[in-house]
Amino acid sequence: MSKDIRERTTKLRDLVKEVDEWRDEQDPGTPEWHTLVELAEQVEGLLLALPWELQPVPTVDELTKLIGL
Repeated sequence: MSKDIRERTTKLRDLVKEVDEWRDEQDPGTPEWHTLVELAEQVEGLLLALPWELQPVPTVDELTKLIGL
């Protein structure tokens, strides 16, 4: 069960990253832009609130950054 949740949270984290990249390229004046950015921010907040064992699996880049390499 927790493996499935962890896989899903990892996919959600990847989607949040995509939205972050997308928002810089798009016109911030549209209602869709505001809705999508708000949704991504809420998802990110929920992911951070999860217990450690359900957190998204970190990427190699994220781990490297965390340990300071």
